[in-house]
Amino acid sequence: MSGQNIALLVFARSAEEEVKHKPFLMKGALAKSLSRHTKRIATDSGLPILYFDETKQIGSDFGSRFSNALQNTYNQGYDSVIAIGNDCPHLEVNHINQAKKILENDGAVLGPTFDGGFYLIGISKKHFHYKTFLNYSWNTNTVFQEAYNSFLSIDCPCLTLQTLRDIDHFSELEKLSLYNICNEELRHIIIALTAKHIENYSIPYINNFSLLQAVPFNKGSPLPLPI
Repeated sequence: MSGQNIALLVFARSAEEEVKHKPFLMKGALAKSLSRHTKRIATDSGLPILYFDETKQIGSDFGSRFSNALQNTYNQGYDSVIAIGNDCPHLEVNHINQAKKILENDGAVLGPTFDGGFYLIGISKKHFHYKTFLNYSWNTNTVFQEAYNSFLSIDCPCLTLQTLRDIDHFSELEKLSLYNICNEELRHIIIALTAKHIENYSIPYINNFSLLQAVPFNKGSPLPLPI
């Protein structure tokens, strides 16, 4: 279905708000670098961009806020939406282009993460069911599989992109393949941060038990090949 009117939805908190939920992102201005990285990809995609940060998100939990953002995008006249966040260092414009081609062929697309979520979802208006999205287990490691199965249940072909790693807690930084981070600024910041021992980080955050725990999955975000 070539000629589809496709929008790119950047669903993410602002850098300032993000560090309140993930304090380690403050170090080396990592949150701001990730935000700039995402904006560069969005611009390079050539698609119309809709930014939904905390000032535009409506709902009491992630599922409702994300579902409302998708519905709002369709209400603006778009046939399909590609949604991404701002915490995936390996995300590049080629992932957006792959998703665009899948949507143009009347399919759906998911970009899985290693934690059971997804960093990207592409879905047409006709395949979007608001109540189904609300009922996904958004803060668990099963949301990718739930979304994938739901597409199959409505006979919508769903293809998966490369599996990438998103950054929900500090330990994820140490698992990144640095050579596959194309953004030089972002790569240098992550190298600098992971070269330091966690004890060198500011005392208030080190003594905070929440920092030592995995931050709950903040997105969705079959057997895809890992990088």
